[in-house]
Amino acid sequence: MTVAIDRIILGHNQFIGVSHLSQDAARSRVERFSEMGRVGELVRFCIESGVRGMMLSTHPRARDILDYLEAEGLAGELTFYPLIPYAQGYVRRMNAVGMTGMVREIFRAAPLSTKADIAWEGSLGYLRKDFTRLLGAFTDIEMLTFRGFKVGAVFLHDAFVDLALALGAAEQVRFFAEHVEGRHGVRPAFVTMNFPLLVDSFQRWGIPKPLVMTTFNRAGFQMNPSREACEEALGRDLADVVAMSTLAAGYLGPREAYGYLASLPGIRSIAVGVSTPEHARETFGLIREKVGFGPDPGAEGA
Repeated sequence: MTVAIDRIILGHNQFIGVSHLSQDAARSRVERFSEMGRVGELVRFCIESGVRGMMLSTHPRARDILDYLEAEGLAGELTFYPLIPYAQGYVRRMNAVGMTGMVREIFRAAPLSTKADIAWEGSLGYLRKDFTRLLGAFTDIEMLTFRGFKVGAVFLHDAFVDLALALGAAEQVRFFAEHVEGRHGVRPAFVTMNFPLLVDSFQRWGIPKPLVMTTFNRAGFQMNPSREACEEALGRDLADVVAMSTLAAGYLGPREAYGYLASLPGIRSIAVGVSTPEHARETFGLIREKVGFGPDPGAEGA
């Protein structure tokens, strides 16, 4: 809980072939970063540029990336921000083997100690009804990927956060926050596509000033219910905000995008994807020029 949140966090979409712009762009990313050497080259440049925070989902490729960075002596220079769970993977497995089969697969992969922790609660059939405790078990299993690495905060995926907000699932949200802090010793965090609803709900549920990653961009892209409502909620200073989708999926130029963020004093950090060292140099330079985020301590050549 004592780890300071990085001001600039390297996004992970480029490493796992995700693009909100087009399928062609996604395929291009897959091809480019299919070689781990290119992942390492980019991450090394980011570290040398003073960017030492890295978002990473529990995508099937995550462990390969972590192992490579560790082998190259880079992992120890980074603070990781897990994004859990890997929602698409769960949906695919649920479609293939059903809910019960998916749960069995998940617990088959768990270490004996994790299985023992849940055994006293009853059988798998009982556990399927205890969705709050199931969330804790999922969290523990997902976090196995990051065992041995420095973690700054654990972000709960927006698919789950926004569903919890819609259902008013205060108990489950509070459980996740307490579980991450108590079991894993790091700050719980949340991703949402409806920042005003999260702020209002968390205040009503008694959850103090959460760490939230959400969309902020001049175009209002994915800012629900509106850009104005999100800006108003930000101005209430009820959350520590990590801005994402700042370029509106490529619709905005970097200079315009980061100039807008500079007008929002409530932004604590920015998550940004870069594809090459040249792209990283331009992006980090503009963020520091426009927003005033300096390099993290210990940077070389920054």
